[in-house]
Amino acid sequence: MISKITCNNLKKYYAGNSTLSDVSLHMQSNAITGLLGSNGAGKSTLIKSLLGLIYPDSGEIDGLTGKKTAYLPEIVSLPKSSSAWQLIQLALSLKGESGDPASLLQMVDINKAKWHQPLRTFSKGMRQRVALAYAFAGNPDWVILDEPMSGLDALGRRETLHIIKQAHQRGTGILICSHIVPDLVRICNTILVMSAGVIVKTHRVQEHSMQEASKLEDFLSRLEKDMKHA
Repeated sequence: MISKITCNNLKKYYAGNSTLSDVSLHMQSNAITGLLGSNGAGKSTLIKSLLGLIYPDSGEIDGLTGKKTAYLPEIVSLPKSSSAWQLIQLALSLKGESGDPASLLQMVDINKAKWHQPLRTFSKGMRQRVALAYAFAGNPDWVILDEPMSGLDALGRRETLHIIKQAHQRGTGILICSHIVPDLVRICNTILVMSAGVIVKTHRVQEHSMQEASKLEDFLSRLEKDMKHA
């Protein structure tokens, strides 16, 4: 069954300054949606509004109430003395599930020999994969990812994108925020471009190619130049 998230005319102000200006969007779980924009564009404010972590000053959000939703923030601090197995077992317990951590650790390609070793022995890329397993534990309806490829090398980003795509194929709705345009073009069906608290472009991905990513990067570059001269 397709799940939907909609928001209409969201506005949010901090100290009299607008961080969201009349934002409206529509997302469906059968498509991976990307959120793209420079620092200060309003991406994090929009994500936190969708999650109910902050409340917009006006506007409506519909879709996440009653849904199982997971959120993976940009900066993740995992308990380094715990093992990957213990952490995923905790995630399942907190979500009221009785699943097996093994299937989730296999999904994110953690070597079986590492399952019971402390996370302090893991590389950044491995810890990020464990964090993804934590987010996807319990088969959530939606997973919202804020810069999940941050700090990863090209191989780590490719592995992360593969994991996200696999989870989506199993029916999870995905909203992914990133500043790495080629990564979003590679995996997303739709990319929402934000600037100054407004969604300025809804890009329907056609080719999933580097050429398409380059054109979108050119659009972002022109947008930032226009903002500087505004």
